[in-house]
Amino acid sequence: MNETTVVAAEKYIKNLLSEQMNKNFLFHSQGYANKTVNKAKKVLEFSTDESINANNILLAIWFLHSGYAIDYDNHIQESIHLATTFLKEKKCVQKDIDVVVQLIESAWKNDKPIKDAEAIVKDVCTWFYASEDFEEMLQLLRLELENFNDNNPDLDTWRLNYLEKLRIEHRYYTEFAKENWQEQKEDNILSLISRLQKAEKTEKKEILKARLKDESPQRAIQSLYRIELRNHIKLSDIADTKANILLSVNAIIISLLLANLIPKLDSPSNSYLIYPTVIFVLFSIASMIMSVLATRPKVDNTNVVEDEIKKKDTNFLFFGNFHTMELSDFKSKLRDIIKSKESIYDSLSMDLYYLGKVLQEKYRLLRWTYTVFLIGVILSVIAFGFALKYYGMEDELLDAVTPLPK
Repeated sequence: MNETTVVAAEKYIKNLLSEQMNKNFLFHSQGYANKTVNKAKKVLEFSTDESINANNILLAIWFLHSGYAIDYDNHIQESIHLATTFLKEKKCVQKDIDVVVQLIESAWKNDKPIKDAEAIVKDVCTWFYASEDFEEMLQLLRLELENFNDNNPDLDTWRLNYLEKLRIEHRYYTEFAKENWQEQKEDNILSLISRLQKAEKTEKKEILKARLKDESPQRAIQSLYRIELRNHIKLSDIADTKANILLSVNAIIISLLLANLIPKLDSPSNSYLIYPTVIFVLFSIASMIMSVLATRPKVDNTNVVEDEIKKKDTNFLFFGNFHTMELSDFKSKLRDIIKSKESIYDSLSMDLYYLGKVLQEKYRLLRWTYTVFLIGVILSVIAFGFALKYYGMEDELLDAVTPLPK
């Protein structure tokens, strides 16, 4: 084989890969083929065996993974077929073709290489075992296999399989690989072991968590109380916000009436506006009062008797029920509550219940407040309409009874 044939093979393989390979090829790409050939060139530069035909080795490396582009499952046979067909077209002698085919076959065998050329090809075929990006490349190879085969193992099993392969089955044969790749390969083995150990610990933790969740519903109960209490507090904030909005709107309305409309009612010509204005002001004031009532802080049960506390009929967690107690009494009562889960959940349930009662009162007042405001607006508009219409009719009557000047 000569160098011209190698150059032609390089061009042929690159065109083949660019045309045949698609997005499913994540590992055996054109970039991987170029890196493999470059690794082979480095090994050949280091080799001192003059009997080795470098061109035959480079041809075998170029066609080594080309069969994946034709038939992924039968890539070895396809690689041999492509190499044989190409070399025959280039008028190569059968002896050289047989050498290239033998090198391709030897790369995929588990047998110990007989010749140095076979050792070079076998080492170059597995150069990524000593790559600094070994973990990423291993995952890319697995994802690529998933694109062509649905029966791939999970990631941890995949790592375990390669760990056994690297530790037991695989070894480098050339001096270059032993000196330059073996150390990084061993680091990759340790990295695989570390990742498998972490995965095992994580799996054990997940199993333990699942068992604890199955055995005890405490987390679910705590989540229930936490979510419900948070929802009640949010609803209370929403009610206060709505009441504040209505309070602000009515305050603005009354301010505008006081500044613009009411001072004009002293004039006899504007007397028809008195009743609509009074209706509007009264309903606005009523809405403001009800808004204040809905948002006004309320502290009940300031005198909680000890008997009620002992009967557990009182929400002790509400500050209005314990703020008058002495510190020692408060701590003693709190100790009684936290002695058992049942008393804790009972206290939380009472707190949730009384929060709901407060919300019910807030939203009841808020609903009436909006109703009063809406009725006031409607009645005021109607009253202003009647007043304007009556005032217009009164002007027409005055004009009709007024005698014309002579």
